[in-house]
Amino acid sequence: MNTCHSVTLTAIGLFAYVNVESINNTRQSANDDTTLVANKTQTVKVPLQVNANTDKYFITGYPSKVSVALTGTASLVTMTANTQNFRVIADLTNLGVGKHRVRLKAEGLNKDLSYSISPKSVKVDIQVRDNKTMPIQVRYNKASIASGYAAGEPKLSTRTVEVTGARSVIDSIAQVVANVSLAHNTRKSVDQEVLLQALDDNGNTMNVVLSPQTVHVTLPISQPSKKINVELKQTGNAVSGHTYALSSDTKQVTVYGDQQSLDKLSKLTVPVDVSDITSSTTRTFNVTDLNDGISAASPETIKVTVSVGNTGSGDDDNSGNNSSGAESSATSSKTASTSASASQSSSSSESTSTSED
Repeated sequence: MNTCHSVTLTAIGLFAYVNVESINNTRQSANDDTTLVANKTQTVKVPLQVNANTDKYFITGYPSKVSVALTGTASLVTMTANTQNFRVIADLTNLGVGKHRVRLKAEGLNKDLSYSISPKSVKVDIQVRDNKTMPIQVRYNKASIASGYAAGEPKLSTRTVEVTGARSVIDSIAQVVANVSLAHNTRKSVDQEVLLQALDDNGNTMNVVLSPQTVHVTLPISQPSKKINVELKQTGNAVSGHTYALSSDTKQVTVYGDQQSLDKLSKLTVPVDVSDITSSTTRTFNVTDLNDGISAASPETIKVTVSVGNTGSGDDDNSGNNSSGAESSATSSKTASTSASASQSSSSSESTSTSED
């Protein structure tokens, strides 16, 4: 009797367990089904496709992308947002020149999805398309270049650019520029990839398409230089009874400075003051001190030898000999001048010979 009762209780317990598991499984399945069919909304950004005769017209005013809010089952919305296998269109095929407001529409969306486009419409400007080739102008701030340095002729990866846009806009373009950025006190050549800009006469950027959009610019920056001959010039008051000869081992120098100053230099004059010199000596001159337009030089200094000679005449105490002394002084000055001229001719001759070698 007890055995039968025990069996009955076991059977009842097993039945209850099976039914509970069945109920739990049914609930889980219902939850999964609810997840699959639940609605959700997701907003995505997609490119705006403009249908128009772009060979004939140039169109502006529309955004490159628009927002689309998708609503539907979670799985379908997620799949559509990930693949974006639909498009938003602005149809301008039946429109001509002028400004128009066009309503946007979506194509290729699953019929079980609802959607909302933002903005719903766009305002476009349709103009006759035109294009022309223009030269590229390089611009930079000259004040950023270090003192004594100058920029050479810029080198560009291409010298011209193709400009495409509305005919009225293209006609108002004054130039296409490449603005090179320079650091303060720039002393070295600059290499940059520069974005091109189309500008009108007032410097305003014009809404056109440029091809290419960028250009590589090499802007050489250096100190302008020039090789010139050295000329020795005797100055000051010659001491009575003495003659002077000027000479230097430096016949030519390379000088650096701004181009305008260098263009004015045909030779470097070294003024040698012989006042109070009574014996042979050597004087050293800094080249940059000899001309304000020279910022640097090679060599930096010039050594000049002043060779002193005697005429063999002197002053006398009597008045008769004073006259003779005056003549001697005049002769000495003339001799010194002749000697200096001879030295300068010799220097010039040597410089020419060096140059020819």
